[in-house]
Amino acid sequence: MSSLSSLQINKPFDGSGITPLMWACYKGADRRIIEVLLKAGAELEAKDRWGRSALHLAVWSDHLHAVEILLSRGCDVNPRNVNGQTPLHRACWWGHLHTVDLLLGHNGIDANVVDNDGDTPLHVAIRRRNYKVVCAMLKQDSVNLEIVNKEYRTPLLEAVSDGHLGIMQRLIARDANVNAVDHGGNNCLHLALKRKNNFHSEVEHMTMLDQYLKDLKLGKKKRYSDVVVACYLAHHGANFYCKNKCGRTPLDLIEKENFKKTLNMLFRPTQCVFCEDEVATETFFPCKHLSLCKKCCPPKIPKRCPTCGQKITSKNSLEGPKSSKPEVQMLAEPPVNRTFEVKETQTLAEPVVNRTFEVKETQTLAEPVVRPKVEDKASQTEAQPLDILTLEVKHLHRVSKKLAGKWQQLGRELEITDEDLQIVRHENPYNIVEQGYQMLLKWFQSCDPAKRTPQTLKEALLETECFVAAECLLSDFS
Repeated sequence: MSSLSSLQINKPFDGSGITPLMWACYKGADRRIIEVLLKAGAELEAKDRWGRSALHLAVWSDHLHAVEILLSRGCDVNPRNVNGQTPLHRACWWGHLHTVDLLLGHNGIDANVVDNDGDTPLHVAIRRRNYKVVCAMLKQDSVNLEIVNKEYRTPLLEAVSDGHLGIMQRLIARDANVNAVDHGGNNCLHLALKRKNNFHSEVEHMTMLDQYLKDLKLGKKKRYSDVVVACYLAHHGANFYCKNKCGRTPLDLIEKENFKKTLNMLFRPTQCVFCEDEVATETFFPCKHLSLCKKCCPPKIPKRCPTCGQKITSKNSLEGPKSSKPEVQMLAEPPVNRTFEVKETQTLAEPVVNRTFEVKETQTLAEPVVRPKVEDKASQTEAQPLDILTLEVKHLHRVSKKLAGKWQQLGRELEITDEDLQIVRHENPYNIVEQGYQMLLKWFQSCDPAKRTPQTLKEALLETECFVAAECLLSDFS
């Protein structure tokens, strides 16, 4: 053991920063060799020049025994490389299913961590079309389906853009939001109808596609066409009358008038069940019934759905037209246009595949990532300071939609106890928007009225790096 110590067990081989332990894990050395290195004092958390730890390299090469040893010795399960990727990101990238299962089963794993592009491990698995890995991820209740990446795309929007039917089906079965929109205001129907190629990878036969073939009077060769798959998505609640930032609805992207006419017949805007005059804009969950217009829906969420009577956990709002003409219906809250800048990040020296699956050459280290900066619009005008303005429940609703998976972190910053946070999570399972709203409501109702201001909430949002939510809040008071 003393002879090993004299060899400076943690000294890198060369300028790469790779230590003997890293090399042993990368090469899948015998379990005894890895154990000897660790007993000699090898550092578990050492990183090479690309920010890769021994765990990154063991995962990359898919050496399960090395991963097991490192985890049993208490290594950090969520270390980041220079691209912000954790070992789980890399396992999802390469499609190492057993390694993914091992990491997901380890205490402390963060299945929702985002890299420098805003991608979660689930985003990565979807983009790489690793269906079995996606299924393994979706078995975890903690996996958040509504986190958006740098392009403001949820995992479902990525799957639609890629055209993978099997993954789309799995995500929808887990209640992924079919009306999420990307940075351009495009929902899943926009993306489906923009695809130039047919959809692919139908893992389980979808009889619904056959029905829409008949409705559209298309042959079997068009079974995986954009318009047929769009019907499948609309059947699950996607909105054909949602306008993107260019003012175009998915129907506007369809050239054939006979298709438009058929789709207008199949997916008519739903009328409010109360007044029967206005278009329904309020969708209730978990039943997903689009039942009431904005005028008829009370400020407080109803206890039960007026259509089926099921208990309501949350609702989603669309801004309906004043008339019932579908072409003027649009989303009430398009995504906030993020004006902050993020500098380009460096890539790993290991081959990195871009989003079109072409291998890039090795690149050099660039400047580190700069945190996005939220511009305080209120400070640029002569508006009143945020600390004397009145914060209302409607503002909490808007902010909760932009929190993604950080609502618990924000709750702790607002001095809400872990016990209360657990209660919120237990009472609103699988719905992070409602969890975030109920957390904010608890803070709103229990905190000192003098501290119940937009300024207090803004500071907490910035401290927890909820930049999009902070910008959303500021826009209400600018």
